[in-house]
Amino acid sequence: MTALNLELRHPDERVAAQRTPEEQRAHEAREVAQHYEHNPEIFSLVLDKRLAYSTGVFLSPDEDLETGQERKFARVAAKLNIQAGEKVLDVGCGWGSLLLYLAQHTQGTFQGITLSSKQREVALQRAKDWGVADRVRVDLTHVEQLNPAPESYDVVLFSGSIVHMHNREVIHQLVGRTLKPGGRLFISDCYFPAEQRGDRDSSATRYIFVTALGYCRLLSLSEELSLIERAGLDLLHVEDLTSSYVQTLGHWINNVRTNRERIESMAPGFAKVLQGYMTVAKLSFAKRTALEYMILATKGPPKVHVAGWPIPGNAK
Repeated sequence: MTALNLELRHPDERVAAQRTPEEQRAHEAREVAQHYEHNPEIFSLVLDKRLAYSTGVFLSPDEDLETGQERKFARVAAKLNIQAGEKVLDVGCGWGSLLLYLAQHTQGTFQGITLSSKQREVALQRAKDWGVADRVRVDLTHVEQLNPAPESYDVVLFSGSIVHMHNREVIHQLVGRTLKPGGRLFISDCYFPAEQRGDRDSSATRYIFVTALGYCRLLSLSEELSLIERAGLDLLHVEDLTSSYVQTLGHWINNVRTNRERIESMAPGFAKVLQGYMTVAKLSFAKRTALEYMILATKGPPKVHVAGWPIPGNAK
């Protein structure tokens, strides 16, 4: 099968395409980690209590951040339907928000990976504090450096993380080999529309993708789905959470404003970075020049009953 010709949408993607895979992994490990190596207390002032750094799921505009994130965790748990003894890999697990929720609410065994040593420390300490350390491990590595045995995981997760990874086809092929029959792939992340809306080479785009977050690559949804299918997986469900991400970003921005003085005392200038990139992102998603999706795919016959899921709420 020939490689899929993915569009290079902004200058930093075109630079990344000139690097070797090893050089790009090193670039992502260095540049992306910088954002997350800030004092975890800063993120506790901005995010929800579990430190989820991806969209929540909101049914009304007056819901608070905790409600939206708890609904997201519960919805992901229902989609994955993790059974006792199943092995789960959370790629870019952050401070362990989704990883530890699933460990607390199922009897699976869990491995998280992150590029940030501070995130790893927090996730492992929380695993101990919340009584699931015997079923949770967290490693400091890039996903492309993993060498798992074929068909060794039942679930692979990317929640707000795959956007930081340039070599997507390599990653999806790894996932396809790694999943057992009946295994599930879950992604929650940001995408560009297939038709261009707005200036993707703008200084605002570069501020988010490079200055704030180190490296980001937004594919179109159709490109991501094609890569998933080419890796031998079948799509089960795609859900548009763009309006929920706008609401999530609004909560984060308000928290930055409320806690600006404390954030500045720990990391001078970082509150400005957070509020700046989140404000630009909120405007982009509100105008739908960028989009937010959750994706669920399976390797072979599914173990989850998609048609049985309720779909509550109305579009806002």
